[in-house]
Amino acid sequence: MRIFLAIIALCTWISAANLLTYNVYERTDRVDVMLSFDAPHEGSITQKSDANTIVLTINDLSYDKMIEKSINSLILQDLTIVPEKNNTLQILLKSDKKISVIASKTVDGFGLRIRSSLMQNATQAQSSEATSSTASLPTDASTSMDLIDSRYIIVITILFILILLMLWVKRRVNLQNNPKSVHSNRSSWLFNQKTASTHEVTLLHKKPIDTQNSVVLFEYGSIKYLVMTGSSNLLLEKFQNGEVKDDTDFEKVFEENRRRLDEYLKLQDNTKQSSYKEKASADYAPYDEAR
Repeated sequence: MRIFLAIIALCTWISAANLLTYNVYERTDRVDVMLSFDAPHEGSITQKSDANTIVLTINDLSYDKMIEKSINSLILQDLTIVPEKNNTLQILLKSDKKISVIASKTVDGFGLRIRSSLMQNATQAQSSEATSSTASLPTDASTSMDLIDSRYIIVITILFILILLMLWVKRRVNLQNNPKSVHSNRSSWLFNQKTASTHEVTLLHKKPIDTQNSVVLFEYGSIKYLVMTGSSNLLLEKFQNGEVKDDTDFEKVFEENRRRLDEYLKLQDNTKQSSYKEKASADYAPYDEAR
């Protein structure tokens, strides 16, 4: 029988939690005593009070020494932690005022908060605790998880920004290395923009008119263009369906447009001469008036 009782006591001692640390947080309207355990605490908590002392008895909790601490607060003056037999711990709270004490476990059971407040604040404190039998207090594990989550989001955001930056830099480098690609899709006054990327320009014939101008026949797609190039670019004709096949056809087309080209060049020369005369007369007009 004694062996059986010893085994039960040993199992109870093994399953009991141990008090690791305690901290006291003083506020203007309350004093919190935070206890941390090495295992989830599953024991019961009872409370009794007399004129100046409130005693909390915590079962299945052990500690190896007695703690006495003075607190410089209007709410609480002394804190005493007294280990008892059978894995029981007593916490004595002394105050010269009427106070209310509320004990709340953390969600994971690794901590206990003992909150002391003046009696006029007791109703407010109890209403805040009435939503659940055990309050959800922040623990070191939950705080670290929140920190890890925030860091994970920050890292993902930075990586996304770096990827966008690399894509932008790559695009800029490609544009600098291939500047012709920027203008490859621009429309021309001779070509259709829809077919500009599927055909090439082929030079068929070229014949000079004077030292500055020439007549060029080139093919783009299924259309041939007769163009005067040089001091000014002038589209003369467009041909389809094989109207100009060889050199003979080109000479014929050239002669047909020769008279129009001569008139155009003569008109251009006259325009240049008249503009020169107007400029010269304007330059010498002040000299004639002075005489």
